[in-house]
Amino acid sequence: MNVVIVEGSITIRAQLQALLARERRIQVVGEAACEASAIETITRTQPDVVVMDLALQPGSGLRVLRAIRQLGIGARAIVLSNSYYEDMRRACAEHGISGFFDKGTQAEEVLALLQGWLPPLRADEPERQAAVDGLDLPSRGHSAFDELADLACDISGGAMAAVGLVDGEQLRLIGTSGLPLRTMPRARGLCSHVMHHGGLQEVPDTWHDSRFLDHPLVQGAPYVRFYASVPLSLSTGEVVGSLCVMDRLPRRLRERQRESLVTLSRCAINELEARRREPRHIDQAISAAMTL
Repeated sequence: MNVVIVEGSITIRAQLQALLARERRIQVVGEAACEASAIETITRTQPDVVVMDLALQPGSGLRVLRAIRQLGIGARAIVLSNSYYEDMRRACAEHGISGFFDKGTQAEEVLALLQGWLPPLRADEPERQAAVDGLDLPSRGHSAFDELADLACDISGGAMAAVGLVDGEQLRLIGTSGLPLRTMPRARGLCSHVMHHGGLQEVPDTWHDSRFLDHPLVQGAPYVRFYASVPLSLSTGEVVGSLCVMDRLPRRLRERQRESLVTLSRCAINELEARRREPRHIDQAISAAMTL
């Protein structure tokens, strides 16, 4: 999870850095102390979360919130303040903040909220990652997976689709349709949060789902309102990613569409299986046999 800290005090910025360093999956990718530098840093780094004070010299944290929303940046925003005013909180809420905390007494609550947004790590994560590492895939996209994403859009009627692999702390989109992205932080990917739930997962309206209501891809570009995904599980059981479809309007899939997306996911799995490298010990055995 990538975080930008917006805070006028260098001492408090250092304290926040130390707080966030306690969670290894959180990376501070930028800091800012004034309004102009905050907007520039957030626009440049495109973080998942902005942790910010409203009192900036010069400038205003509220204007920062307004500016980044106008720019289509959907980063979750956590506001820190030394004083509580209901009018201030309501004004922040209009720009989609995800938390409002007392700067002096609620630091642990801030960290807990951030950790709650991280996708869960299962006990088999090392084996799952080893399976991803064993796939012989190009670093960017592949035409076969792009074609599957195009088909997923056609079948579902959605505006966007992707075949994604969860690779370390990154989500690699190896096939896309209607999306300019090829990679994003793992914590930002919708599939990272649901791929282990089993079977096709459908979210008819993200605005009415507490998991995704304030998600960066919902609050900002590409403004996802509908989401459905099917996990990609290899023959050895590891779930390496998902095939997903998205739209900017709420909707529901018909049963035939669900069945067709599951069939497409099997096609994606077959493509992945065809690109699995042989385990090292098998390579060594073949090499030894050829020298006899």
